[in-house]
Amino acid sequence: MGKVKGKAQMAMRQQTQDSLHKIYRQIELLGKQAQEINNRIEISERIYDAQMSFEPIINHTYYLYERPDGGDVLSMVGQNEWGRKFPFTRFLAKVYLLADHTWKVEFMNEEEIDVEL
Repeated sequence: MGKVKGKAQMAMRQQTQDSLHKIYRQIELLGKQAQEINNRIEISERIYDAQMSFEPIINHTYYLYERPDGGDVLSMVGQNEWGRKFPFTRFLAKVYLLADHTWKVEFMNEEEIDVEL
């Protein structure tokens, strides 16, 4: 009976470890999704407060920058399209306007922005 019990315990451990591993992966995914939502909120709030000299069009990509005075600007000009004279303090994000008028963050300059959960 000892061999049977040992094999059963080994199988049980393997199954429970597999189940725990799946749960850990799900937790990691949920954490990543929560961070992405938080980033989206942070950037969206900055976009709504930003200066923009145009009306954004659905299904188009835009770029968010920070000015030297601390204000933000939403632009149609990409980070690498400014040439030698980059007029902003920093590039914040590349965003895409969705049909429901929310913003999808395509790229976020995470080194420059502190996001709190």
